[in-house]
Amino acid sequence: MNKFFIIPRNLVFGNEAKYLISEGTALPLAGKDIGFLKFEIQCSSKTFNNIPILYSVKKQESWNTKYLPKHDINELLKIYSHKPKKFLGLKEKKVHIMGILNLTPDSFYQNSMNTSSNKKTIKKAIAMYEDGASIIDIGGESTRPGAIKISVEEEQSRVIPVIKELSKHNIPISCDTRNSSTMQAAIDAGAIIINDISALNDNNAAKIISKNNVGLIIMHMQGVPNNMQKQPLYKNVSFDIVKYLEEKKNYAIKKGIKEKNILIDPGIGFGKNDQHNLKMLRDLALLHSLKSHILIGASRKSIIGRITKTKPSERLPGSISLAIASVVKGVKFLRVHDVKETKQALTIWDQI
Repeated sequence: MNKFFIIPRNLVFGNEAKYLISEGTALPLAGKDIGFLKFEIQCSSKTFNNIPILYSVKKQESWNTKYLPKHDINELLKIYSHKPKKFLGLKEKKVHIMGILNLTPDSFYQNSMNTSSNKKTIKKAIAMYEDGASIIDIGGESTRPGAIKISVEEEQSRVIPVIKELSKHNIPISCDTRNSSTMQAAIDAGAIIINDISALNDNNAAKIISKNNVGLIIMHMQGVPNNMQKQPLYKNVSFDIVKYLEEKKNYAIKKGIKEKNILIDPGIGFGKNDQHNLKMLRDLALLHSLKSHILIGASRKSIIGRITKTKPSERLPGSISLAIASVVKGVKFLRVHDVKETKQALTIWDQI
């Protein structure tokens, strides 16, 4: 059965947003710093308009009730005004940067690998924090397309010593893992966030995260890293991702994980081709219907390389472009390799 849903469009920001929201020309998007003037109606099974039809939030007489009754449209629009609580009580910022610390020998981006010594790794993590990262995300297993799963013992031998040492510096640490035993070991070592690309597929994961009252990042992925890029299929990729994340979030809450401790991540590059990724990036505002803060991790990914014909080492401009494009749609958390450069770009953007 087809289901119709709404995506906010024509976004406005800052003082302009506050003014237009106050006079009723715009509606708030996840608070009052961003507003939207129009919205698009899409169908769950397909994109049924080759040219999107946009409806003004103010002119209800123009709304096409063939797809949704006006009452349902109004109720759906109200959902987007919800402002999520501060994630884990982190200091209030317009955007939080999560610095990537790879402890794998087979990362897709060679310059991000930190396997020479723990001392150098800790030094790099501290530098990222001082450059503006709110969180350092530490991973010991590559999840690039085609990556082979490693043993839990090997994963923990890479990440736990670094987490233990870095936690002495009072830096918020996230552990990128899909294994519950690594989750517990990382929490014991000082991690306060679990970044789980499998979205709690390990049966013990939710229990561990709930019991320890730590943060959780729920990511969408079709398949597993070893096979996720083999002909991924969707009816409507944006709707399918939101539905998946909604189900996983509800499951997490049912298992005792606090809603304010959850971030959602659409998983750019995980079980999606370029057209899937681009559509989801265009439709990012849809994710605000889930009433959680959004994290985007698109840094130096292959979609940039295919579009611009560049190697991972040459993809910084594309990465910053995707970061800004995400923030424009209300994304609050960015997972990046290049903290200093991203921070500078955001600082300038915020002044415009």
